[in-house]
Amino acid sequence: MARLFATSGATVMMARRLVALLVGGDSVAYARERRVAVLPGTTASRLAPCKLGLRLQPNQRDASWPPPNPAMRRAREPCRPWSDGLPPELLDIILRYVTCLADRVYFAAVCRAWHSVAEVYKATPCQVPCLLLPSPVAPSFLSLYSGATRRLYLPESVRAARLCGSHEGGWVALALDQWRGYAALNLCSGAMVPLPDRLRIPSEHGWINNTCEHHMVIRTVTFSGTPSTEGCLAAAHVSSASNIAFWRTGMDRYWIACRRDVDVIEDIIYYKEGFYVLSNTEDVMVYAPNVINGNSPLMMSRTYYLVQKRADYKPVSRLPKGVSLSRYLVESRGKLLMILRHFRNKQRREFRIFEMNLAGGGGGSEASWVELHALPGRVLLLGRGCSRAFEVSQFDTLPVGNIYYLNDTSFNLSLASSNGSWNPRTNMSVYDFHKPRNKTRRYPRKSTSECSAPIWLIP
Repeated sequence: MARLFATSGATVMMARRLVALLVGGDSVAYARERRVAVLPGTTASRLAPCKLGLRLQPNQRDASWPPPNPAMRRAREPCRPWSDGLPPELLDIILRYVTCLADRVYFAAVCRAWHSVAEVYKATPCQVPCLLLPSPVAPSFLSLYSGATRRLYLPESVRAARLCGSHEGGWVALALDQWRGYAALNLCSGAMVPLPDRLRIPSEHGWINNTCEHHMVIRTVTFSGTPSTEGCLAAAHVSSASNIAFWRTGMDRYWIACRRDVDVIEDIIYYKEGFYVLSNTEDVMVYAPNVINGNSPLMMSRTYYLVQKRADYKPVSRLPKGVSLSRYLVESRGKLLMILRHFRNKQRREFRIFEMNLAGGGGGSEASWVELHALPGRVLLLGRGCSRAFEVSQFDTLPVGNIYYLNDTSFNLSLASSNGSWNPRTNMSVYDFHKPRNKTRRYPRKSTSECSAPIWLIP
């Protein structure tokens, strides 16, 4: 908001001067600007409007003011705040450029007129995501629009929670007690949907052993839609008897697990009508629900895509010493992208982007990764369980080709199983995909994540 109104400062000053000339209000500040002497004991309203431009000498009074007849004095109308004088059409234009949720809240708090305009345009097509910085003492968030870090007032019961994922509309998945007490919480409305902390594994024939339940630790959670709506599905990367589990609205006792079809899970995304699971070998497994009727138990079918290895693919065992790889799945313009993050200790990070192409137009189970050398009109936000792609045309402050990524390449199970502090070095960095020689930027510099890694919050 400050930046929006910085260009209109001259207009505001002219409006204040006009008010002073018309109603004689707040003329002390005006007199200081015009270097007009205000005598001791003389209020601003006693300055004659026709004498506003006259320079008086010290201790000199104007004999023609105040008027000799008190009846000639007219009652002065109260000053109208300058914010009330802006027409609704201008406020509408300003509000369309305020895409940050926090800035919209400040906009609505200026006055009643601005609040009314904000209520009319309460729902915006798209809002700039925020970086949620958890803390048991002072949680905050970083706005990508303004670059400012602001306090976030959360209930005390969720301040020390571990964040596991996020969804559009202000939803986050969290573990209230680090490794249990899972729930989906809407930070905007306060709505909460409890999630189970146990899983059951079906047999090969599809039946579920109701007496055999396993404890689990959720690493990340991905939702198919709003968690509070009927029929919403969720897929979780877990540490338990299986490494993946599924949930549907109404399942308050357990998750349904599948066999360990993927040895090492890199990322999970809901794409089209199923959950796509990326392995460390860059193969893809798709899990989709078998819908019989609304009351039937949740069963997941799976399809395995055998992805053709790219020419320079190397398994983890053949990577040079000190080299690490991290992979993310992102949906962009109806396509499924794999972002490969390549980094060395204390050296420059590199990113490569690949698009998934299905053999035979999508009817078969074979696919390949085709590398993209440009990211026209888009920015990427990378994070476990919260990766997103956005069109730059929706915002006017995000540079084309920027990749905002979180340093969340590892998951320390011992930290999740205790109430100790999280890695305080967890932060966000920015990489320019179109200018890879530029230095990678890290911010916010002074933030620490004491109880959880940061996560992208999508309002």
